[in-house]
Amino acid sequence: MTLYRQLLIVVLLIYGGLLAVVFSIEIGNTRSYLSEQQLSDVNNTSTSLGLSLSPYLEDDDVVGAESVINAMFDSGYYQQISLTLFADESVIDRQNSSAIEGVPEWFTSFELFQPSSQQQVLTSGWMQLGELTVVGHSGFAYLQLWNAMVDLAKLFVVGYLATVLMLMRALRYLLKPLEQIQQQAKLIEQREFGQTIPLPHTLELRSVVGAINHMSDNIAQQFESQVKEANALREQAFQDSVSGLGNRAYFINQSKSWLAESGVGGLALISLDIIEAIHVKEGFSARDEFIHSVGELFTAYTQQQQQLVFARISNLEFAVLAEGFDQQQLLDLAQQVHQDILERLATWKQYMPRPLVIGLVLRQKDENIGELLTAADTALHVARELREGFFSLADVEHTHIPRSQWKQLLETTISRQSLAYKTQIVNFIHSDKVLHHELFTTIEVDAQHYAAGQFMPAVEQFRLGAKFDQMVVEQAASALSKHADLSLAINLTLSAISEQSFLTWLGGAAVQFKSVAHRMAFEIPETAFLQENAELEKTLGLLRALGFQIGIDQYGRNLNSLSYLSRVKPNYVKIDYGYTAQALAEEGDTHFLSAICRAARNLQIVTVAQRVENQQQVELLSALPVDAYQGYVAPPQRFKLAE
Repeated sequence: MTLYRQLLIVVLLIYGGLLAVVFSIEIGNTRSYLSEQQLSDVNNTSTSLGLSLSPYLEDDDVVGAESVINAMFDSGYYQQISLTLFADESVIDRQNSSAIEGVPEWFTSFELFQPSSQQQVLTSGWMQLGELTVVGHSGFAYLQLWNAMVDLAKLFVVGYLATVLMLMRALRYLLKPLEQIQQQAKLIEQREFGQTIPLPHTLELRSVVGAINHMSDNIAQQFESQVKEANALREQAFQDSVSGLGNRAYFINQSKSWLAESGVGGLALISLDIIEAIHVKEGFSARDEFIHSVGELFTAYTQQQQQLVFARISNLEFAVLAEGFDQQQLLDLAQQVHQDILERLATWKQYMPRPLVIGLVLRQKDENIGELLTAADTALHVARELREGFFSLADVEHTHIPRSQWKQLLETTISRQSLAYKTQIVNFIHSDKVLHHELFTTIEVDAQHYAAGQFMPAVEQFRLGAKFDQMVVEQAASALSKHADLSLAINLTLSAISEQSFLTWLGGAAVQFKSVAHRMAFEIPETAFLQENAELEKTLGLLRALGFQIGIDQYGRNLNSLSYLSRVKPNYVKIDYGYTAQALAEEGDTHFLSAICRAARNLQIVTVAQRVENQQQVELLSALPVDAYQGYVAPPQRFKLAE
């Protein structure tokens, strides 16, 4: 029960008790007054009636005496008037036994009034003529007392209700700071900081509110400090200061994440030989200005196509990771880069006839990053030797499915609802609890198995994400309704969450699947939050309010601020594999991983390490601010959603 209700009940009980006491005192006084009034009236009646009867009794006029008694009985309200004549022992008796109108019978049953009576002997000189008895009727007293009680009760009820209303308003006003403190505590629990409560006039509450405001500000500053620390470490370790792009270490980390999964794509090395010429002719300021301009160009590419990763890996060379790109897309990218850089060279074109060359290589199956960079470097040298053109594609065995076939295969799979699934458990490090099972999709056609890394680039390219995700969400919800002990995490595609129609559908589906909300999680790539997306965040807020879990995948992959965490407020984040691999490597650096995990933990967000291979790595992670893990220490298992 709230403090407001407790105070209201206590005050009203005390006030009601006081009113009851006052009410009982008033009724008691009224009762005493009416009893005394009744007794006085009986005495007066007995005296006056005795004086009136004496002359008639002296003359033995019984008829006259009876007339006097009848007149008195009819003019007043008496229970009984009787006269006993001693001369002949006759009795004149008048009685009224009727109940008083307007008074409930249950009220008169309390016998609050005893009838007042008066007896006297009528005499003439020394001779006794008769005995007169007058008994008052208590009905009139009951009527007077009942009317007084009703009027007083009405007055007290109106006063009580008015007092209740005023007390409620007064308590709400006085306790408003406590309500604001409660709301502030909930905001802090929901990881929203920095909102200030106005200081109340009450001295005790004023100090409490001041302490709450100070605490909220400190937590907000602590979070900002953690974010700044993580960003500073990231810039120091993984960012090139001149171009603003990632450096060689960043590129290697991102390559590890990509190569750890089966998939398609390519790699390009861009050598801007013109940089050295600009340095010689114009100086280092002009050189850095040009490098910064190229960095802005490549950053714009990544904002338009999230599959691209650009980095400056040496003084003259830039590397490009193109996840999901086929050969034609890679060649088109090279043409676009060449054209845009030539436009930015302006008058510097005169310093070199061929200002840049590009070496391209397509990923096959089992290459490591060293092999891909070697092949791209070889293609780069070949491009320099060419008399015409500016790029060279490394000779590779072409084994990829053409784009047109991918589109047909995906559309057939969606129309037939024929995806195959696997699940992988996500365990907490410091307990036996399970966070959830992540759901992986595969396509199985003619004994061929295609993992998500192979076909998801085509899903994004052909804007099939909305249909694809809708199918997965519906089938997952159906499975959860049949498996009460199962919890699933579903990855949403970038193309789906960028469509308003899909977000609208997802909001409606969330209401429909509310019964399984606490066992269903939606994972969004970090790239989706690099720029504010009001519609996406509104939908995520609805999902969170209904009880669904929200997760961020590839946490820490992008060289942007982590401040979006306090805005999105996810339940958990899955750390990008590149940083986990760096921390788990022999003599690995754990500073950056620890920094981004602490930034999440300050907001009570669960941190999950991915691709953990063995128990030894789990033990290494247990010393870091990592809460949970998943990987081939517990391999994915086949799972049939619909039966």
